[in-house]
Amino acid sequence: MSTEETVTFNLELNVEQAISQIRRMETLLFRTLALINRLGLPEDISRAISVVQRLIMTVRMLHTAILAFEAATGPIGWALAGVGFISSMVSLGELGMELS
Repeated sequence: MSTEETVTFNLELNVEQAISQIRRMETLLFRTLALINRLGLPEDISRAISVVQRLIMTVRMLHTAILAFEAATGPIGWALAGVGFISSMVSLGELGMELS
C-alpha cells in the first residue's frame, strides 16, 4: 500500500531590506568615489572615476524610468516614463561614445 501526500509551500520574500541596503551601498560608493576624485589623482584615474559615477547615475535613471512605466497611468504618466527611458538611453549612448 502506498499513500500519496500533497505538500504545499508558500514562499514570501521581503526584499525591502535588501533594496534599502543596496541603495546605501550605492550612496557609499558614489560618495567615496567623489572624495577619491578630489585627491588630485592622475587624469586617467579621475576619468575612470567619472565614468563609474556616470554609470551609477545612468543605472539609477533607468531604474526610475522602469518604475515610472510600472506606475504610469494616462498619457502624461506614459509620456514621463517614455522621456525617462529615452534620457537613460541617451546617457548610456554618450557614456559608450566617451569610452570608445
